[in-house]
Formats: sequence, C-alpha cells, structure tokens
Amino acid sequence: MHSSVGSAFQKVGNRLQGKDHKQYEPLKVVRRHNHHTAQGQLASVSPANHDRQHRPSKQKRTAQIPQATATAAPAADNQPTQHTSQLPAFDWRNQWYPVHFARDLPEGKPQRVYIFDEPIVLLKRPGEQGVVALKDRCPHRAAALSEGRMTPDGQLQCAYHGWSFDGESGICTNIPQMSAGQKLTGRTCATALSACVRQGMIWVHPSPGTPPSQDTIPVLPELDQEGWTSDDFVRDMPVDYTLLLENLLDPDHGLYAHQTPTFDSYTASQEFPMHITEDSTHSSYKLVGEVAGVLKMTGKDKDAKTKPLPGEKVTTASDITARLVFESPSMVRWSRHDREGNTNFISAFYLMPAGFGKTRFMSRYVRSLAPKIHPPRWVVSLALNRFLDQDTYLLATQQSITLSNELRDVAEQHSQEAASHSQDSSAQATDRQQGGEDSGAAAAPMARRSWYCHRSPTDNILVASGKWMDKAVPWMPNRYQGALTSTLQGSAPLVAPGKRQDVLDRFSCHTAICPDSMGFHTKVAALARIAQISTASSAIVGLWYNLEASAGRASGDTGAVAAIVLSLAVSAGLTQVFGWLVGQFEYVYTPADQQKDLAKLTNLIEGMKSEEPSVGYRP
Repeated sequence: MHSSVGSAFQKVGNRLQGKDHKQYEPLKVVRRHNHHTAQGQLASVSPANHDRQHRPSKQKRTAQIPQATATAAPAADNQPTQHTSQLPAFDWRNQWYPVHFARDLPEGKPQRVYIFDEPIVLLKRPGEQGVVALKDRCPHRAAALSEGRMTPDGQLQCAYHGWSFDGESGICTNIPQMSAGQKLTGRTCATALSACVRQGMIWVHPSPGTPPSQDTIPVLPELDQEGWTSDDFVRDMPVDYTLLLENLLDPDHGLYAHQTPTFDSYTASQEFPMHITEDSTHSSYKLVGEVAGVLKMTGKDKDAKTKPLPGEKVTTASDITARLVFESPSMVRWSRHDREGNTNFISAFYLMPAGFGKTRFMSRYVRSLAPKIHPPRWVVSLALNRFLDQDTYLLATQQSITLSNELRDVAEQHSQEAASHSQDSSAQATDRQQGGEDSGAAAAPMARRSWYCHRSPTDNILVASGKWMDKAVPWMPNRYQGALTSTLQGSAPLVAPGKRQDVLDRFSCHTAICPDSMGFHTKVAALARIAQISTASSAIVGLWYNLEASAGRASGDTGAVAAIVLSLAVSAGLTQVFGWLVGQFEYVYTPADQQKDLAKLTNLIEGMKSEEPSVGYRP
C-alpha cells in the first residue's frame, strides 16, 4: 500500500493541495460519446484529474467560487466538445475560521495558531486597535514572528533581527540594520491576513486579499439579544476535523459514551424519524436535522419520555423540536424549540481545521436561564474536560482507520484516473479514426459511507454530511502533505493511533491555551506545595515533640498534642484536595475511569431494531 500511495501522492503532491495558495485555472471538461453511457454525459472529474490539467497561474486573481456542474452544448459529430467548470468543489480558503476566544488572547503577546497546518500569528493590540493576523513567517530569514514581541507603538517585531511590521497591512516599518533614507521594497513585507472579532470570538480569513463579508460568519443571534449569555470552552484535539464533525452530528453516541439521557431527545427512531434538509451553494453548505424532542430509548414510561427539560414552557416534550444544524465549514448548533420557535439553551460548537488529524474545538453554552449567574470558568472547564475525555480517545482509535481509508481512496482514485487518462488519449485518437466512442471509465470517488455500517435511523444525517465531505474534504488545503512525507519516509501505518495519555492530556490540549484554567492551575499548584511543606513541618514538629516527651523534656500536654495532630490532618487533607485539583487539568481519565462511567448505563431498550438508510437516500 505504501508504494502505491507514495507514487500517487508524489504526483498529486503540492499542486492538488494548493501549497502555493493560488487560484486554479478553469477546468476543461471533455464531453465524450460512449456506447456504455448516455449520450452527452460529462466525464467524472476529481481534484487529482483537475490538477494534472492545470497549474496555478503566477498572476494574482480574485477568488472565484466554482459552480458544481457545467452546462453542455450539442457536440459535433465524433468530435469532443470542451466546456468549463471551476474547481475546487468547496473553497476552503475563502472562508472565515474561529481561532480563539478574544478573552483568551493576552494583549501584546503574539500567539501562534494553525489553520490547514499553516502557522498564523495573532496579536491583540492595546485598546481599540483590535486583533491582527499574519502568516507566521518573517520575510527576512523565515523565523516565526510569534516568537517576537509587540513594540510600544503596536508593531509586531521579529525576535531574530528586529524587523518590525504593521499588523494590518504587513508592511515592514523598520529594519534596524538599514541606513536612514534607504528604501524598503515589497519583498520586505510580511503577509497580512484579515481578522475580526465577532461575539467575543476571533475569526481569521486564511488567505491574503479581500475576504468574504463578515456577514457570512455564523453568529448566534441570541447572543445579541438582552438576557442571553454564554459559558465558553476551548480545547485542541489530536483528532481530525472530519471525525469531530461526524461526532457532533451523532446524538446516538451521547447515551453510551457520555451516559447522558438528554442526547436521546436528539436521536431518531422508526416512530420518530429525523427530517433532514440541505442548502448547498457554490460557497457554503448548511445541513439541518429536526426530530421530535422526546426520549426514544430511555425513560421508564410515556410520561418520563415526554417530560420537558427544565425551563421549557410546554406541558409535553412532544411539542418540542430538537434541531441539529451544521453551517460549513465550522459551526454545529444543537437546540430545542417549541412550536413558536423559542428556545432557552443552545450548545454551539466550532471546529477549526488546524491540520491533518488536528482540530481546535471551541464550544459555547448559550442560555437565557439565569443569565447573570456565571460559575468560575475553571469549574466549567473541569466538567467539560471530563465530558470530552469520555469519547475523545474513541475518536483517536477510529482515526487511524478512517484517515488511512481516506488516503487509500484518494490515492487509488488518482491512480485510476491517471491510467484512464492515458487510455483516453489513445482511445480518442482511435475513435476519431474509426468513428467509434470512447470507452474510458471514470474512477470511483471517495465514499465515507463504505467505511461504516449504518443501522440507526439517526445515521441518515451522517449519510448526508458524509456525501458533502466526500466532495469537499479532498480539496482541503495541505490535506495530504503530511501523508506524502510519511509515505516517502516509509513509516507505517500511514496514520498511527496516539497514546491515550497524549490524546487526553488536558494540560497541553486545554490548560496551556486557556488563561483562566492556567491561572487556576498555577495558584492551586502553589497551594499544593505550601500544603506539602506544612504537612512535612507538622510531621517533623510532632516527631520532635514525641521525642522530647519520651525524654522527659516536654510536659506531654494534651492540648499541644491535639494541635499538632490537627495541623497534620488539615495539612494532609489540603495536600490531597489541591493535588486532586491540579490533576484535573492534566492527564487523569484512565481506562478504569471509563469503565466506571460505562457501568452507569441504565434504562436502555434492549434489541431496538432499525433499518439501514437506503442506498439511494436523499434528504
């Protein structure tokens, strides 16, 4: 497998994934007459096929989003007719991506983030100057600008040789080694990217040039209304964007992996099917799943199954619609609505594709319930970290298989199309001479559904999202560069599963990037050390007092003994408590903890039968 994948990816390589970040030329689609297909059928075209025919032009272009299909005109007898459609199937670069909560980005301290495995530096400037973003590369010697500093006048200064840059334009404003009056050329500029803050989140457009309107950012209208608030959380996960997206569109897993009955109200059943709608354009994709908000598998009786959640102003959950919404490329929203469309709680999840097998996960729990009450953020983080630990490693075990399947499918498709392209060239010449028709066959596209065994009625929404990913994901920038490198180096397997303690290391994945959690962790760790010293001191005093009393040099006063014992007990107790709290922000969720959680599963309907979505399923 390594040889075939390596050969294919050597050919598709940088050009397919747009490593030079330039636009593709229009695709020439050849219309063929084939006795095996209907007359006038357009040949199947894939990202790999498109790449072989076109190269990025060196002239800068305004981004244009392609149409999905081309309209064909009547073909002349026995002559191929050319038409154009533009690829990629989804323009990943011409989107806004959430990269951080504004409150978590310290003022004046450059910070690195990744989108598509490309480093980007963020800088929050003082006051109303806002946030800026640039590619994390100094044009001088390619050092990371995120290792630098913000100058007193708000410029971003490289730590290597002191070059300074304006964050909004990328223009080099100072080179200390140049003499006064020397002209700065365009090559001295850094690459600035568009950035903005919407509803407390920092959004970045990962390509230079004019970004799409900020109106395309998927905001939550409720947060702009009085009486609504949110509790926010961030975690970097060594899990691929595609798997997290599937996970967030899969309420079935919540009852088992998280032992949370509320998920059951978002699932589908034969009695309560999910209504699925899709809205797909050349630049966006929106998927909505709606189902009756009653419990399907849990609940001891009908009253329990139809009991509303706290704060819902209905008499029965039958009047509630549970809704799942995905707005490409980043947001998934869960909410429950009454017949008038009202809701009081929204779970919003944001996925930033940091790279192949890496995603920044951000969540907001938006509510109108008790909006003035906010638990300490470290409390929210403690609860959500444990919640995510319950299934994050499951996704990591899944990832080594699914990403290898993806690499295999894309490589095989490219190999098939390369062979077909060669055959087509010969066949077209023969056809023109003999008046025959081309018999070339198109390569099979990637199909996520073939990797899984769908049986639950809820899986219909995964079938729908999977079809979108089949078309869009191969066009994700730099998607296969890491796989190409590992393949050429001969490493195996292509996508190795991570170690549990690394995948679930809360410190590197969350604590280090959340100032509130890091601040709490630092303080509690200091208190834990003080408690340890106090415990040791109390033990030493107790030992000394016991020796003195044994030698007759101490009175053996019971009050003094009681004070020493109490001090020792309190110090030891505080050491345990502080040590436990410190551990909650590091690796802590062991296989034994998972087994304890799984033992909580109750009230399941055994042997629930469901049908697999039909092959011809269309929402």
